[in-house]
Amino acid sequence: MFKKLLIAAPVALALFAGNPLLAEQPAAKAQHDGAKPKLKPLTPEAEKAAYALFDALKMKEGIRDALLRSLEIQIKRQPAMAPYEDIYKKFFLKYTKWEDMKKDLAKLYAQALTPEEMRKLTKFYSSDLGKKSLVVMPRLTQLSMLLAQQRIAKHAKELKEAVAKRAKELEAKAKSEGK
Repeated sequence: MFKKLLIAAPVALALFAGNPLLAEQPAAKAQHDGAKPKLKPLTPEAEKAAYALFDALKMKEGIRDALLRSLEIQIKRQPAMAPYEDIYKKFFLKYTKWEDMKKDLAKLYAQALTPEEMRKLTKFYSSDLGKKSLVVMPRLTQLSMLLAQQRIAKHAKELKEAVAKRAKELEAKAKSEGK
């Protein structure tokens, strides 16, 4: 149990920074395959554009806040972690310091976006509408997920029956094949 606790929390918390911009990128796939991704060099222009975008997105605060929210969620899911919350918090904040991460994040963004695209996004997120979107979109996404969960829960019996039916089919097939 204790070993599981020590492994599960860091892995789950490390996922907080998943970058949807890289979801289909070869560099991201290479990372998961164990190979070191081959990132193109970060140009001064791309670095400057990325930092401006990060400021508009309030990424420094967002990463810290997401990390702390993720930790809270993990502790609610695994109450045995609660006595160690301060240790986890100190550890994760130590290794996710903004000054230590921002250049690496700029490299990631430079793989997915051109400097011009980052400038356009910065302009948008600096506008009134862009600022509003940063506030309302996370809540709308959360409510959308809740709506989907409610719709799925409403029809859970149908899913349970389909799975039970398939299980019987597989069991019958296994018996007929003599397994």
